[in-house]
Parts: sequence; C-alpha cells; structure tokens
Amino acid sequence: MIHVPDKRLRSYDKVAPGEPTATVQQTGPGTNGEPLAYVHVPRDAPNGGRQTRPAFTLTGPDGQPLTSVRSLGDGVHEVYGGDGAPLGRITRRSGRTLPWPRRVRWSVQPAQGEALTGEVGARTAWTVFVLISPLYFLCWAVMATQASLWLLLGEKGEAKKEAAWEMEPPTWTRWRAADEPEPAIEYRTGRKYRLAANRLDHRLACAQAVLHVWDRA
Repeated sequence: MIHVPDKRLRSYDKVAPGEPTATVQQTGPGTNGEPLAYVHVPRDAPNGGRQTRPAFTLTGPDGQPLTSVRSLGDGVHEVYGGDGAPLGRITRRSGRTLPWPRRVRWSVQPAQGEALTGEVGARTAWTVFVLISPLYFLCWAVMATQASLWLLLGEKGEAKKEAAWEMEPPTWTRWRAADEPEPAIEYRTGRKYRLAANRLDHRLACAQAVLHVWDRA
C-alpha cells in the first residue's frame, strides 16, 4: 500500500528549490511511512488544470530516476521509465452531469499488457450523494451563518471550525482489467492506494496515484 500526500501538489510553484514536491510513502503493516519515491514538479511549469497537468518526475530514495510523466493534453499522459523507455499511457476522461451523468474514468494502458480502467465512485454512492446534497447545502448555509457570527465576536478559531465542515463526493476507485474481477489498484480514501502484487509496474502505478491524488486536491 502507498500513500501520496497532496498539499504540495496544490502549490508546487511555492516549493523551495531542490525540495521534492511530494513523497510517495509506503504504508501498512511492518512499514513506518518510508519514502518509496519523490515527486518533482518544476516550479515554473504551467498548470493546465485537470486535463493537462504539468510534467513531473519520480526519483527513488537514493535519487535514481524512476519515471517521467508528460501531458499530451485532453487528459492523456505518457509515462516513461528512468532510462527513457515508454512504460505506458494514463488517460483521464472527465465526468459530466448533462446530457446524462457520467463518472470520471481513469485508464492505464501499459506498454505491454492489458489496459486497466477505474471509475471514480460507485453508482450507488453517487446516487446517495445526489439525493442528500440539498440537505448538505442547507446545513452548509447554517454553518456559514454561524461562522460569520463567530467572526463578528472575534472568535476566529471557532469560525474556522464551522467553515471547515464539508461533504466529500464519492471516491472509491478500482482499476482492473476487463477480464479480472480483482483490482490491480484500489483507492478508498485518505490518499492511500492498495496495489496488487505483480499486476502492474510499480512505477506506472505510482504515476497514476500521483495524478489521481492531484485530481482530488
């Protein structure tokens, strides 16, 4: 299992020169969050949004180059190994509401092997999310009003607590091949990814995890 913190990905242009933008960490039994790879995003790289992320690289704990990722636009990202050999392609298809609902879909096409696809959020979870959204917005309006009152009273700490409450949309994503019942990559929450052994090159899996976390930042 791996963990990818997202805070620095949101503000990669403010990371100090020479420091990694993010760290891909090992997590799970028998691990203590040891670094598996470091993510490097150039500070001056233009950000084209969810469909055109800046180019970035992954290096190992000892600094050896592992992976480079380059956007081709329209949600397509080419992934290369540290030696420049192509590892595969990662594609993000945007979700939409009209003319009919469609979830965000990720696909990983290794240079050799079968493609993996994963849609963000289960259908039932999205149905529940849509049904309770009106109640959420009502609660949010009440909390925002309370936060404003706390600000008027000079209680900034209490105001932040009231304003911080939010409802996160469904996140469960499972990348799997068309003929495989079990996923090669699984994401539930907390920016943690469960990787099935020997199902996908770990460099390609880490690149997908970084893009997926960045998408949710």
